[in-house]
Amino acid sequence: MEGTKYTRRLHLRSAAVAAAGGLLAAACAGSRTGGGAGGQQSAAAGAGCRARIEVWGYGIGGEVMKKLVADYTAKYPTCTIDATDQADDANGTVQTKLTTAQVGGAPPTLTGLSPSRFRTWTDPGLITDVDEYFKRDRLSKSDFPPALWVSMSYGGKVRALPFRANPDFVLHWLKPHFQEAGLDPNRGPQTIADLDKMIPMLHRDRGAEIERVGMQPWDFYGTGGNTLNAWTRAFGGSFYDEAKDELTFNHPRILRAVEWYMEWARRLDATRVKALETAASANRPNVPFFVSRKWSMHPLTPSAMNGIISADPAMATPEMIGAGPFPGEAPGKTGAVTIGGWGIAMVAGAKERDAGWDFMKYCGASEEGTTTVARMNGLPGWLKSPGLAEVAKDPLQKPYVEAVQRAEFAQFGYYVPVTVNFAALDEAIAGKRTAKDALDQIHREATNAYADYKTRFKTQRG
Repeated sequence: MEGTKYTRRLHLRSAAVAAAGGLLAAACAGSRTGGGAGGQQSAAAGAGCRARIEVWGYGIGGEVMKKLVADYTAKYPTCTIDATDQADDANGTVQTKLTTAQVGGAPPTLTGLSPSRFRTWTDPGLITDVDEYFKRDRLSKSDFPPALWVSMSYGGKVRALPFRANPDFVLHWLKPHFQEAGLDPNRGPQTIADLDKMIPMLHRDRGAEIERVGMQPWDFYGTGGNTLNAWTRAFGGSFYDEAKDELTFNHPRILRAVEWYMEWARRLDATRVKALETAASANRPNVPFFVSRKWSMHPLTPSAMNGIISADPAMATPEMIGAGPFPGEAPGKTGAVTIGGWGIAMVAGAKERDAGWDFMKYCGASEEGTTTVARMNGLPGWLKSPGLAEVAKDPLQKPYVEAVQRAEFAQFGYYVPVTVNFAALDEAIAGKRTAKDALDQIHREATNAYADYKTRFKTQRG
């Protein structure tokens, strides 16, 4: 679930940074203490922060950042950390502020960012690599799930560390519904064929009204990118051809996936299901509709699960809710997982690189820091974190830990660094056009946008 992606407006704001990149490097060369072109040798590993650094808590702020700062500065009293929360909007406010700070010669040391921005903030020169520190401190590719490594090492250099991992998608189901239907309550569908059998067994109509929805596979947190992302991976499709550096929304396995879930939208009547969802959420708009117990199966994000725990503790038990890998169809496979969440990165032009890296590593790849994140904020992306083992003791959270550990795919926005309009899918769900026609339009528009992106930024791919 992402915020703003690249647009022409954001390009105009970021282009100044790309153009001024040489000036920023020259201005910082004499003052920074980190490695890299023009800099001195990096401080010895474990030296600890001995400077003032500024952290923009975009996506990584709040109480958890306050705790991390307090614990770290208690450990290193010679270090001062100014951490401020940063809220984004559809206009890309954080990116604008970051660009302005860089051009003015006073950027923060570190910033939070989503995994797609590991790429889209690298290309215009907003963040810089920390490769020398990563290697110096003997961190390794194997310390992180493949899904995160893909994005954090964009262009062959480490650009960021994970702060909080959000695994998409883990399938959940209501065990009482499975029992009523004669299904094993402890085993979810493993394949698309299994799912095709289960949905009608779980679905309930009462006259003209829907009493219970087996599943709405055409709408996972919206009918656009999230749903398409889930089923593309489950069916073995891809949005991006790395060898050709091309977007592939017309991939045959994406078409197969969309045609499949649109048939379910037709069979179950997506309009009636949407009306039930609206009614179920009317009195509790910020509570997941799964709480209504009118849906038998749905993928729940960690934040959605936490919402259920708060709204209905009696429902949020392993006796009520089952969880397991997302179903697949060859060449896709059962249990396909992508990872979203938030990372922490070094801002290009930052003057205190050594100190910045020390705190960055504390947050994203240290036992103490990542355990704090696990206890307060979610799942760390560092596989060696003791916090993951702690979280896995909770049977409702264990499936998410397992999903992080096996995740293969970066978030959708990493592969597709431009804004995509998915309105054509809604028209197809409504029966106004075919799935192929909708995907062909999306492919054309996205391809044109990506071609424009590549003329404006020097990418690290292709």
